[in-house]
Amino acid sequence: MAKKTIVGFDCGNSSYRVVLGTYDGVRILTEVIDQIPNSMVKAGNYYYWDILRMFSDFKNILKRLVSRGETIDSIGICTWGVDFSLFDRKGNMLNNPLAYRNALGEQQLSEMTDSERKQMFLNTGILCDKINSVYLLKGMKEEMPDVYQAADRLLMIPDILNYLLTGKMLNEPSEFSTTQLMDVNTKSISDFVCRKMEISRNLFHDFGKHGEAIGYLSDDIKAEIGAGYDIPVVCVPSHDTAAAVLAVPARQTHFAFISSGTWALVGTELLKPLLSKEVYEAGLTNELGAFGTITLLKNGAGMFLIQKIKKEYETDAKREVTWEEIVKLSDEERGKRIPLIDMNDIRFFNPVHMGKEIWNYLKETKQAEGGFSWNTIVKSVYESMACSYAVTIEHLQRVTKEYFDCIYIVGGGAKNELVNQMTANCTGKNVIACFGESTAMGNIAAQLNYFEPYLELKTIREIVCNSVETKSYMPDTDTSYLIDSYKKLQKRS
Repeated sequence: MAKKTIVGFDCGNSSYRVVLGTYDGVRILTEVIDQIPNSMVKAGNYYYWDILRMFSDFKNILKRLVSRGETIDSIGICTWGVDFSLFDRKGNMLNNPLAYRNALGEQQLSEMTDSERKQMFLNTGILCDKINSVYLLKGMKEEMPDVYQAADRLLMIPDILNYLLTGKMLNEPSEFSTTQLMDVNTKSISDFVCRKMEISRNLFHDFGKHGEAIGYLSDDIKAEIGAGYDIPVVCVPSHDTAAAVLAVPARQTHFAFISSGTWALVGTELLKPLLSKEVYEAGLTNELGAFGTITLLKNGAGMFLIQKIKKEYETDAKREVTWEEIVKLSDEERGKRIPLIDMNDIRFFNPVHMGKEIWNYLKETKQAEGGFSWNTIVKSVYESMACSYAVTIEHLQRVTKEYFDCIYIVGGGAKNELVNQMTANCTGKNVIACFGESTAMGNIAAQLNYFEPYLELKTIREIVCNSVETKSYMPDTDTSYLIDSYKKLQKRS
């Protein structure tokens, strides 16, 4: 394969990045062209995402790349899962995407019985969760009937950007699997879910195929960015987790991963879904991965808690602080009793004041006394994060009957050396932190399949292995005793 210059757009909850990948036939060299803060926008009673700002910023960065002399061979889009917009029959967007942290989904899910939730799991492979698109969509049908009734198509966040770039509508499968509207066995729309939730099947488009072109940049956009040639927009694993897992530099067939960002997704890659009672009781879910694989994983709270704490701490300090300063707060608690929180307790989903909520929890569970302490709060979040990883790895080993001797950490959280070491200590395993833009790397690597359709998953991952820098963390202290305490907190929640 000749040298290729590939653009990966990676849009997360806290920022979106444009990464330029240069493939030289052996490895992919990446350059972050820009990183722009992202956040939910509160308007009226709801939180939204500003999709048009993302689209505008992306076009401006493409224009910058063309103006500096880059010839773009292809483009791919990745974002977080579950969020979407509705479109009318003429292809007009009816609403800015509602954010999953709205209460609409939780209200719908709360009305379902345990038996109904298990039925949903068995028919989709996806664990019932308040953030799944199907519950937000049902909530919109009831709370925004005019918008729903005018809808002809539903596009997920990456599908929207692909459509705005090319004029072509499709639903990308890995992203769509997060809706809980897909039958994971047949990889098609679940008639069962559509009937049960009273959702029109006609809202959904054909599924794209990884490695194939969705379309080409429209003539208007080519003129806007100054490109006098066709640029294909390729169907990649658009769910950022699926892309990040593709970028795990593992040469072994069975491996465990942690995709660490705003959310923490702990899992393993399979060829077929697991729909056993043990999987359901462990809270694991079967999402679609790259090129037809399955990512069996637990979707849990990740860096969101500490991101909120950092902002609140800056307000208290009346200045910006670095992540190194946040880590130092935890270090100052070294040798003291280790307080823990259940990372996935509903009270930490989106509280007004995260620090106060955690402190109240620690006092209620008799793990803290005296005055409010940022040091204790930061320490509790980092240690609890490691414990939550360890518990999920236990579950994965039990249900898959595989033993993982190491854990790969990808995503922005891989930079947190303190949590990496805590995870090694808590699990007793070698932790391999993978540096660089993992989601963008998976996005770019998947696009290689467009130029060479017979490129197999194993070969793509070998290219990733040649391209990614890693650092290993071996256990240096046994903190596995904390896992039992963490499990007790989970039962309390």
